[in-house]
Amino acid sequence: MDVSRTGGQARTGRMSTLREPPTPRRRTRLQGAFGGALVALAAAGGLVVGLRSVAALDWGGVRSLLRLPRLPHDPLGLTWSSRVIWSDLLQSVALQRMGRVILALFLAAMVVALLNTLILLLEAGSSRRREVAVRAALGAPPRSLLRLFLADVRRLLSLALPLGLLLGLSAGGVIRAAWPGPLAPLGAVGATGTVAIGLLSAAAVASVAYVWVGLALGRSDHLSAELGAGERATDDPAAIFRRRVLSSFQMGVAGSVALATVALAKAVIVPGGIASSSATTVIAVSVPAVGTGGVGNGGGTAGPATAARSWQKLLARMAAVPGVEAESLSARGALVGLGVRDYATAQCGACVRGLMPAPFWGAVADHYAVAPGYFGMIGRKVVSGRAFQASDGPSAKKVAVVNETFAYTAFEKGDPLGHLVRLGHDLDSWYEVVGVVADEAPVVVGRDDVPRAQVYVSTLQQPPMQADLLLRGDDAAVRTAMDFLAADGYRPDQPRTLEEVRRSAAAPLAWIGRVAVGLALVTLLLALQGSHATALQVTRRRLRELAVRRAMGATDVRVLLFVLGGAARGALWGAALATFLGALWVALLQKTAAGVPSPGLESYVAMAALLVAVALAASLKAAREALAVAPAEAAA
Repeated sequence: MDVSRTGGQARTGRMSTLREPPTPRRRTRLQGAFGGALVALAAAGGLVVGLRSVAALDWGGVRSLLRLPRLPHDPLGLTWSSRVIWSDLLQSVALQRMGRVILALFLAAMVVALLNTLILLLEAGSSRRREVAVRAALGAPPRSLLRLFLADVRRLLSLALPLGLLLGLSAGGVIRAAWPGPLAPLGAVGATGTVAIGLLSAAAVASVAYVWVGLALGRSDHLSAELGAGERATDDPAAIFRRRVLSSFQMGVAGSVALATVALAKAVIVPGGIASSSATTVIAVSVPAVGTGGVGNGGGTAGPATAARSWQKLLARMAAVPGVEAESLSARGALVGLGVRDYATAQCGACVRGLMPAPFWGAVADHYAVAPGYFGMIGRKVVSGRAFQASDGPSAKKVAVVNETFAYTAFEKGDPLGHLVRLGHDLDSWYEVVGVVADEAPVVVGRDDVPRAQVYVSTLQQPPMQADLLLRGDDAAVRTAMDFLAADGYRPDQPRTLEEVRRSAAAPLAWIGRVAVGLALVTLLLALQGSHATALQVTRRRLRELAVRRAMGATDVRVLLFVLGGAARGALWGAALATFLGALWVALLQKTAAGVPSPGLESYVAMAALLVAVALAASLKAAREALAVAPAEAAA
């Protein structure tokens, strides 16, 4: 015994001077779990850089519809309450909230990437169990083992961080280029500091994980087990449980990101255009200042009465343009579902709230001003009553049109025709409801997950200072109309089709949807990689058990069920976690007032099936290794 110990000590000096394996072995290590960890860590670094690129977008500075002129705080001739929410503010707040959601999705993807890095580093460290055991048994001190693993960490970081930086800059550049709004410049100092902190944090996680594995393998009880097992891995239930938990948690986070993406996809409405959208031209115009175009004289700003006369004159002028088939007006934002949000009081009738009669019903509604012919030109169906007419002028009785949601929530039996509604903060601003139009989902960020009550007034009675002119006619008619508008002082913008206006307004939601889909694909691919590593490691730790099962007569089918069944159970636990986290995601998305509906039971079932499919696909190589185990190995 003393001689052996002396011999072991004599070899200590030589073992402590062992260098790194030659280049072919390093290349092999990079192709295995260590190479997978390199990719996962690079993905985490890329997500850090991408997160910084998205965070630097001008979320807080968006005070108007993207790619549209600034929406005015137009009174529409009404007096609003102190709690009025203007349409541009509504969109701006919603965009900022959606920006926080996208940043949270980036963080979730980073968690998956770091978990994947940890899983793969655990496998890479475990694959060196025999090597570490032999080195320690031959007398290598702990410091030497630590240097061995630190050398791997140095190699990992020197490759992963530059690759992650390159991936992040490329992906971040693509994301910023696709952003439809204004771009805030990336501050070199702030961006560098944030990215450096994020990358170093990811590197620290990887380093600690890998070195921890190395130190854990250096303990004597592990070494004796490894040497006693020869070249076979031992069945370590605690290690197997840790692998399963990490993999299930990773798949749960990835599944929740996928669910959030499904919810966002349902909220993203890219309008394909209605039947008349391609033939309807939209031109943004403003009421000319007094004395600039026949509206009046003396100079100054037009008042409501002057604006009403201006719009009447404009519509008459457009009707006389050769080639114009139809014309109308709408307040800015109405075409995409953004109105002025404020209180409205409905003459409900014989309504009851609780046990008390409620002849008047308070509601929060979006207010719009449109001209006669508006609903027909945009394809909005009038379900009862009538739309605005040319006779609904300044001197006529004030009338209003409401949508179905307002009709069914604020009027007795859902029949508002002939009833009154008070708009604005003026106690005398009562309007008779003459029509009900079908509900329509807006295409912009800022809409709700449930239909919002809407009320429309006539631009001839409550005129806005700025409006969108709608024309239906040929190109020559549009050019002639543009000449008339410029000559009369209306300062027209460039004409666009209705579909172009709506697609432009929907651009933020479309961008958010594309980014979310990209993040969901990244997280699912990382989950696939992590599940693959977990399945291999768990199977290799249970080789002796598999050999015993083979010796006891287990068929190929039972071996497959043993391996794939464990992977499927882990995926189902991940699906349960994804269901919980996904419900939180949906609640967060709905809180943003972005119109995100609940995914529905079928989406959760599809998500669970997807995670199980990913787990089974990732376990195919592990299943092949399990089938290759011979019964004779049980006695080895």
